[in-house]
Amino acid sequence: MAMSESPLRAFLAAMVLSFLLGAATCSRTTTTLSSFQNLAEDKSRLGSTPPSCHNRCNACNPCKPIQVATTLPSGSSRPSTSRSAADEAAAYAQYSNYKPLGWKCRCAGRLYNP
Repeated sequence: MAMSESPLRAFLAAMVLSFLLGAATCSRTTTTLSSFQNLAEDKSRLGSTPPSCHNRCNACNPCKPIQVATTLPSGSSRPSTSRSAADEAAAYAQYSNYKPLGWKCRCAGRLYNP
């Protein structure tokens, strides 16, 4: 009778051990996935954070932060450099779609500085 109980105990011990190891592996995978998701969320928010627009739009509500393309003021010119015209044309062609973004506060269609 002792011989028949030994394989049963070994089988039960193996089942419990595999269950415990499976649960430990599953929790590690979940942790890894959540940290991967956090990393992906952080990368999607690269750049500056929105400013607080509280009390920035005078008495207008709701005053919300938005990103706007920054531009040079009208009438200003770029600083002169010692680049040739060909170099400037090549640089413009490479970065022609570059539009730096900045933050403003918007309310009722008007923009305010944060």
